Amino acid sequence: MEVKNNKSLGASEILELVFIYMAEISSLRDFDEILEILANMAKALTSADRCSIWIVSDDKKSIWTKVAQGIDKIQIPISSGIVGHAISIGQRELIDDVYKDSRFNDQIDKSTGYRTKSMMVIPMYDYDENIIGAIQVINSKTKNEKFDYRDMERLTLASTYAAETLVSAKLTKEIDDTQKEVVFTMGAIGESRSKETGNHVKRVAEYSKLLAVAYGLSESESELLKEASPMHDIGKVAIPDAVLNKPGRFTPEERKIMNKHSELGYEMTRHSERALLRAASIIAYEHHEKYDGTGYPRGLKGEEIHIYGRITAIADVFDALGSDRVYKKAWEDKRILKLFKEERGKHFDPKLVDIFFDNIDKIFEIRDNFKDTFKTEISTKDLKEKHRHIKVLGAYGTKSKGFATSSFLLNKTNVIDAGNLLDGLNEESIYLEKIWLTHSHLDHISDIAYILDNYFSLREKPLTIIGTMETIQTLKSCYLNDQVWPDFSKIKLLNSKEMVIKYEELSLGKIYSLSENESIKAFKTDHTVDSCGYIYKKQDHAILITSDTYSLQAMFEEIELDNEIKTIIVECSFPSDMEKLAKRSKHLTPKLLFEELKVLQKKNINLFINHIKPMYLEKVIAEIELYKGDWTVNILKDGEILNF
Repeated sequence: MEVKNNKSLGASEILELVFIYMAEISSLRDFDEILEILANMAKALTSADRCSIWIVSDDKKSIWTKVAQGIDKIQIPISSGIVGHAISIGQRELIDDVYKDSRFNDQIDKSTGYRTKSMMVIPMYDYDENIIGAIQVINSKTKNEKFDYRDMERLTLASTYAAETLVSAKLTKEIDDTQKEVVFTMGAIGESRSKETGNHVKRVAEYSKLLAVAYGLSESESELLKEASPMHDIGKVAIPDAVLNKPGRFTPEERKIMNKHSELGYEMTRHSERALLRAASIIAYEHHEKYDGTGYPRGLKGEEIHIYGRITAIADVFDALGSDRVYKKAWEDKRILKLFKEERGKHFDPKLVDIFFDNIDKIFEIRDNFKDTFKTEISTKDLKEKHRHIKVLGAYGTKSKGFATSSFLLNKTNVIDAGNLLDGLNEESIYLEKIWLTHSHLDHISDIAYILDNYFSLREKPLTIIGTMETIQTLKSCYLNDQVWPDFSKIKLLNSKEMVIKYEELSLGKIYSLSENESIKAFKTDHTVDSCGYIYKKQDHAILITSDTYSLQAMFEEIELDNEIKTIIVECSFPSDMEKLAKRSKHLTPKLLFEELKVLQKKNINLFINHIKPMYLEKVIAEIELYKGDWTVNILKDGEILNF
């Protein structure tokens, strides 16, 4: 297939391209041939000159590839080069010039005469979140010869499908099983564009079969529904990102675009002669219809809606409400079940709702068996580690279009700073119980007001604001003071006799327990107002967040005393030619930052940088590359999940 520059490919063309390669792969049994086709797909999706599929050896000591276009089969130690490093720590890589990267091994270039410049690497995971290899693409064929984050999204899509395909091919060698995995994977791809997970489609599949059997469908038809249901939202691949991943409410026009995914999914699958895809087309078309006729796209009513659509509607809505996502927390079960009772005979088939409640224990069991885990920029070394993460709600040094200010979600009820709670959490902010403030500057406290203003009537527990004595006093006197904003410490909750806000003065150095295996401790930092950083610990790992600061001495002392601190987040606000302003406002520049870091004795630390002022972003990132030395640096982004 002749592919135009990938930047001009639309979503439907991307889907067409993937289906073409799927069809070719589905007829293959030879593992090496499958690798070759997967490499061609990754090249086409990213407009790369070459692609290699790397596989981790059975003994986990090396990686090998038979698909390294332009060279023969090679095998190297698992930690060798950029690919080995990416596989070893589970980190995606996007590099403009590999010769500026100390990890790059130029021996292959020397032996072949080929000149590698730009590169992307995406690790591949199996069902148990073990890294099984990586996809590597080399040398973008675009005008600027660089890959970008759009290319990374597409290579991630390819890696998801490649990993599922390789695992299936290696374990089964059976064409029917491979086709089933393809359906699951394509369903997962549709969800992944809207920040869902592969386990969502697995849970919907399991719920659907359970309900189908209980409804009275035959075992074979119930199994067919299970196999086809992962494609229920495949039409999402053709919905623009700006609509699909919009954090707030849709406008009427955006809602109209979003609702098109049902018809798009139907059109994509309805021409197939295979029973599996025919069933998928029905499900895609009708799972948003409602029993009372108020659904879409056709406003079908009652049993006009195919039983596949009625069943999948229940399975999909239950999972959407009841499962955590990287961008939201699950509804509580009590709230979900109340909704299903209210929607009996309205949204949902009343008979199926009764079956749902009759089998609720089995439904919950399925949900527990297929819990979500999120792949992040740092690898998951074991099962425990998958749950040691924070979400970066805001990563920048001021609020600007497309950029949010400081806030880190630790768990469902605890957050450090409040610069971006409203956009970052929306209604899920009602579950916050404690905000741990670093200091009183506006970009760290602003959204306290807005989440209370928007969701006051939904809150059931007080919101405790925790900070140093000076920070609390500033909030009381200058912000939540009945002049700038209401004093919520004097206003009662609608659903409780307690006040909306409580204040708690922080004790530096004291370890506060957040749960059985979580704790937080504050330490003094150096800023223009009284300030602190935090050490958040879960299980046996800890992450240190400095917040705004000029001197890192206090951070060094904490790191030297605590061997469990493996990850640090440090600010870097201004470019180095603004050093005078940085010093006066007690912030860091790249030059100042890496001069400070020379003092740090420990070197096995993951370094993340935040609080860059958006207007200086490109300049600061370029200077970080200039001054970083031996450090591997990660620039935090809004919405990122950071594993530590």
